[in-house]
Amino acid sequence: MPPSGNIAIFDLDYTLTIKGTWGRFIAGTIKDRPHLWLPVIFAMAKHQYLYKRGRAPRCGVKRAMIKLSILGWSRPRLEAAALAFAQKEVEYGLRPGAIKAIKAHRDAGDTLMIASAAADFIVEPISALLEIEHYVATSMLWKDGGVQAQFVTENCYGPEKLKQVKAYFSNNPGLKQARTKITVYSDSHSDIDILRWADRGIAVNPDRKLLALAKENNMPVMNWM
Repeated sequence: MPPSGNIAIFDLDYTLTIKGTWGRFIAGTIKDRPHLWLPVIFAMAKHQYLYKRGRAPRCGVKRAMIKLSILGWSRPRLEAAALAFAQKEVEYGLRPGAIKAIKAHRDAGDTLMIASAAADFIVEPISALLEIEHYVATSMLWKDGGVQAQFVTENCYGPEKLKQVKAYFSNNPGLKQARTKITVYSDSHSDIDILRWADRGIAVNPDRKLLALAKENNMPVMNWM
């Protein structure tokens, strides 16, 4: 089918996927290193606590977990681990409704995109396996051939996600035309900015805060199971 000119943007964690990706990926990288289990759990809990009380940035959780698990890993090693994770996720971890929605938009000729706060090395292989050409994510910093506990971009979360999507369109002017209609799907209240910005924002299996915001904004709510 010829392109429709319209765009469908999907959040990843808990929208396309049943579970979150980041913590489970990190857990997989340390499953054979039991001496790291408690330090990773402690670091995650500590930085979540600090973030929720406004004393540390959200990306601090990612940084702490990277330092204890994959810091310095080479690109081939990390990409191989991420691909193995992505293959299992696409085969077993997607919401049934997400699969149907992707197919419906593809059949309509729409352009598909993933916009996620997850690290780019996770988002890229999942996007590729789903044959979704476009994505924005939190981009990792590489130095001397090894991955660092720092990022090239800001954490692609909340208002930053909308900022990065707009920047992506600006850098790819043929993608979004004046007539383009954009649909955005997300489960999280953190995505309210991009949901309101879209021509059609849809709350998918929404958290409690997003459900309330969806009602306030007359936003459709879907259950993708």
